[in-house]
Amino acid sequence: MTTLRHSLFIFLVGTLMTASLTSLAQEKATVEGSFLGDGKEGGIKFLVVQNREPFSDKAAIRLVFTGKDPSSSQKPDFDAGFKKLGSALILSVFRDGQIFGCEVAHTAHEKSPFSALGEIKTEDFKVTDTTVSGRITTGGELDAFGQKWNVDLTFSAPLPEGAFAEEEAKPMTKEEPKEDAPKPAGPKMSIGKLPLPATALDVEYKGVVGHIHFRSDASVSEVAGEFSAKLKEQGWKDGAGSLLGKTNAILKRELDGAELTIMVQPAGTGCNVKVFTEGLDWSDAPKPGAAKPAAGGAEEAAAEAEKLLKEALKLIPGGL
Repeated sequence: MTTLRHSLFIFLVGTLMTASLTSLAQEKATVEGSFLGDGKEGGIKFLVVQNREPFSDKAAIRLVFTGKDPSSSQKPDFDAGFKKLGSALILSVFRDGQIFGCEVAHTAHEKSPFSALGEIKTEDFKVTDTTVSGRITTGGELDAFGQKWNVDLTFSAPLPEGAFAEEEAKPMTKEEPKEDAPKPAGPKMSIGKLPLPATALDVEYKGVVGHIHFRSDASVSEVAGEFSAKLKEQGWKDGAGSLLGKTNAILKRELDGAELTIMVQPAGTGCNVKVFTEGLDWSDAPKPGAAKPAAGGAEEAAAEAEKLLKEALKLIPGGL
């Protein structure tokens, strides 16, 4: 009898150890593929899946792909953005696989990290109760600030506890009382009301992709500082991921469900600026070539008119 009990005990222990080892194997994330920066391989081998706050009232997760083991990092997404974990790709993704946030931090790029939306996408994206898997691809080589990059990664990883929990609790049946239904969101801010720096030149509004491009003769720090001050005055709050370097700046701002990613890069004696927007109303975007409202408004217009008048009077013999 004792021998039987001993054998049964060994069997149960062995079964539990096997199950435990199998569980650990299943929990390990796997990543395969390439992440190229100017033709150099980033060597992505690791993936951390994080919960993140909802965006536009939709639950989402963050995928942090890194070249170095992030297990000892308390904030993998933060460290990845500063290239402390080798080359990295940081994505914010909805349950349907739509990417709404992308930070590219390749060690081969001097001008990085940078945001890149619109062309990177997921394929075969699947979410189960415990895992997320799929493919991340740019569909070929892309250019950002004169830097080449290309992504083609397949992955599978465990979901963190509580992932998409808000979305799962959100669906409502028609029989539920109307007073329990979520209140409709207010009107989106018009893109025409977004305050740009007074030194902004050659402003382009690209409504199809929700981008604004312009240049300035002022320095990176001057433009970033003025832009930040104007946005703060309008009520925009600092978002996670802002980076201020000696030669470039990335500003993240949030307001009433809308998000801005502003990239300021040096160009000659001035700088170039790209603004990536989410959650703004583009129906009244200024037409190409439209004059940008000046900071001084009527006062500057009057000063310019007076200047022109004085120049004209010089051409009249004896004045008036």
